[in-house]
Amino acid sequence: MEVLIGESAVELIQLALAPVFLIVGIGQMVNVATGRLARVIDRARSFEEGECSEVYQASAKATLEIKSLRRRMRFANWAVTFLIGAAVTVCIDVILLLVNGLIMPNLNIAIITTFILGLLLTTGGLIAFFLEVSVATATLRIGPDKL
Repeated sequence: MEVLIGESAVELIQLALAPVFLIVGIGQMVNVATGRLARVIDRARSFEEGECSEVYQASAKATLEIKSLRRRMRFANWAVTFLIGAAVTVCIDVILLLVNGLIMPNLNIAIITTFILGLLLTTGGLIAFFLEVSVATATLRIGPDKL
């Protein structure tokens, strides 16, 4: 009987391993998104604290950059929110996998549902991250005079 329990535990761990790798990947994406959010916040604070010259602050270019920073901050925040939600959902999925293997209550529908929800949240986070990067690159124009 102990051999069956041991084999069952090994199978459960193997089954839960794929979602755990997904959690690691999501964690790396959260790290990148929070890093970009921190850079946006630092740049916005430099405007707020007056580190930029008053002439620059009053210019149309500065106004456009501030609007861009607001949009970037919103998209980066959405990316982090979606990705954290995805990580939590995948953690719940792993818990359901383990409970399903130990107690046998047949949680297959709940397991599939939480996994799909985790993937949808990850997709939302990646789309928000893409939008933040798009806004950042759209406002960064390096012309021949800047080279």
